[in-house]
Amino acid sequence: MSRTTATVAASLPDHWEKLVTTALLGTDRRTPPGVAPGPQAPSALLDAAAAATVRRRAGLRP
Repeated sequence: MSRTTATVAASLPDHWEKLVTTALLGTDRRTPPGVAPGPQAPSALLDAAAAATVRRRAGLRP
């Protein structure tokens, strides 16, 4: 595993924790990482969670 791959793999749990925290607190209190507050925040949170799930599942063996 290269250093870049290891860095990305290590950062995924941290990113997932931020998404879960945002979902639990609500987008009114905390916006998803990289998104400005506003009406697009809830859909951006769902998009980010879907992308993180696909990234995680892509590395799993069947």
